[in-house]
Amino acid sequence: MEAILLNEKAPVALYYQLKEILVDKIKSNEWEIDSKIPTERELCDLYEVSRITVRQALEELENEGLLYRKQGKGTFVTAPKIEQRLSSFYSFSEEIRNMGYTPSTDIIEFKAIAGDEMIARHFNEKGMMVYCIKRLRLANNEPFAVEISYIPCDLCPGLTADEIAAKGLYNTLKTKYNLIPNEAIETFEAVVINSNDAFYLHVGKNAPGLLLERCTYANERIVEFCHGIIRGDRYKYKVVLK
Repeated sequence: MEAILLNEKAPVALYYQLKEILVDKIKSNEWEIDSKIPTERELCDLYEVSRITVRQALEELENEGLLYRKQGKGTFVTAPKIEQRLSSFYSFSEEIRNMGYTPSTDIIEFKAIAGDEMIARHFNEKGMMVYCIKRLRLANNEPFAVEISYIPCDLCPGLTADEIAAKGLYNTLKTKYNLIPNEAIETFEAVVINSNDAFYLHVGKNAPGLLLERCTYANERIVEFCHGIIRGDRYKYKVVLK
């Protein structure tokens, strides 16, 4: 590895110069995803800077989600975050596929339940029966979200977990029940991930996450209320204003 010596007389701090060099190595794939990078000591020797300078550069890259540490093993390159553009109605699976990832879904739970106060508040109907569908969403077999969807039973009589697993939820609504979701209202909130969701998402308890709540409509009728927890280290949203 050929080092670029840093300029102590430049107006830009040494740690920032080093950070930009390391960013270039990541973005150019010189350092591949999940590859181990040189140790702090090796970077000090390579770029002739102090450990404080190296540590500050690495900490910023870790905070920005470009690097991650494994206790006792070293520092590694993080896979790029999955980016979702919020400009129109979308399907998770379709968007994941458009970004070059392979989407998949594991159904954790599927059952019909009587709606509680929370369900009544979103569907404007007390005591209605809904399908409760808990799913783990994955990209390239890496979990990034846990979702619980509530679907009115009267809209989808005979809906099964096997159909959703094979075709996807929205595609099943469209092809079997002629329900074509075309509008959604979503809200997002920063949260820490609880131990139950952390188990499914393969992260530590209290890891950063996003709480997503979505009401999905088809021809002005609410067809789904969704409560989801999304990994904050692997997913980000971009709002497109037009």
